[in-house]
Amino acid sequence: MDWKRILAVLRRETQEIVKSRGLLLAIFLPPFFITLIPLIAVAVLGRVLASEKGGDASDFAQLIQLMPELKTWSTGEVAMFVILQQFLTFFLMMPLIISLSIAAQSIVGEKQNKSLEPLLATPIKTSELLFAKCLTAMLPALLATWAAFLIFIIAARFLIASDRVYYALLDPKWLVALLLLTPLLALLSVSIAVVLSSRVNDTRAVQQIGGFVVLPIVLIGVAQTMGLVLLNAVTFTIGAIVLAVIDILILRLGVRVFQREKILTQWK
Repeated sequence: MDWKRILAVLRRETQEIVKSRGLLLAIFLPPFFITLIPLIAVAVLGRVLASEKGGDASDFAQLIQLMPELKTWSTGEVAMFVILQQFLTFFLMMPLIISLSIAAQSIVGEKQNKSLEPLLATPIKTSELLFAKCLTAMLPALLATWAAFLIFIIAARFLIASDRVYYALLDPKWLVALLLLTPLLALLSVSIAVVLSSRVNDTRAVQQIGGFVVLPIVLIGVAQTMGLVLLNAVTFTIGAIVLAVIDILILRLGVRVFQREKILTQWK
């Protein structure tokens, strides 16, 4: 690969993002709301639940069975733990949403604006072009996700009354998830956008179809809340391996269906 050409495309794509109000909103709005909503919930419910000593813990019986260390916690603390764990899964959705929006605009949007053809007419290889576009979509998504998570962790320290509940947020499993899963989820989203771009002519269609990739994250969060699944470093690592395989397969398919000659002669 020629890194000069890749960096040239990356600079070009970054300039386009800065000029686009829609893309800037797509980058900053999801982190804003995904960080703000949990913090509001913690501020409103946190101190009440954490101070709740009694109550019926039967609703959490299955979760406590999976995590015996919660037996010594109050019902309020367990309830807050469940709420926060559900919110933390939202941070896994963030790179999917942001990278999909950027990738859709970067490929299909340029197709609509007739600005992709001059780039395809240059000596740059297809693999170099797609790699640069993947970086363009992934880097803002990852930086926004990591920054939002850091802000959430810092702000939560001042809002959560229970030390045990707060330190549960610092569990290494979430570090594994943020460092391993989020790049792979962002790459999955971009790969799907590349594949869809060869068949779809509208950015909204790409976002709507690609948006279904968020559903498994939602289902995992619900399953965790119900005590059906225990998310830990092991499950996250296994998930990362599975995602890596899926990413490779979809990305190879994307490179195969991204036919630059056809784009230059038949895209309208």
